[in-house]
Amino acid sequence: MSSSKMDPRRPDKVVPFHMPSNVPPASDYAGNLAVAVGMGGIMVRNSFKAFPWIAAFLGATSMLNSRKSKRDDSVGFSGAMLGLVSLFTYYLNMYMMHKRAMDNAA
Repeated sequence: MSSSKMDPRRPDKVVPFHMPSNVPPASDYAGNLAVAVGMGGIMVRNSFKAFPWIAAFLGATSMLNSRKSKRDDSVGFSGAMLGLVSLFTYYLNMYMMHKRAMDNAA
C-alpha cells in the first residue's frame, strides 16, 4: 500500500538533525548588583534611603528570573536576602532613633 507516489512529504523540505550548541548561561548581573548594593548600603550604615530599596529590587528581580533547573543558584537568593536584611536594618535604625527621641522627650 505504501508507494513513493503516495508519500506527502517533500524531499526538498527535509532538514537534517543537528545537535544544539552548548552555550553557557549568561552571568546573573542583577544578583551580583544586589549583593554589591546591599553590602554598600550596610557599609555606609544605610545613610542613603535608596540603597536598601535598590538592593531589594535587584535581589527580587534576580530571584524571580532564576531558573528552577539551575543547581548552583545561590547568587539570586543571596542578593534577595541581603536586600531584605538591608531594608530591615534601615527601618530598624529609623525605629530605634525614633524610640530614643521619644524616650528623651518624655
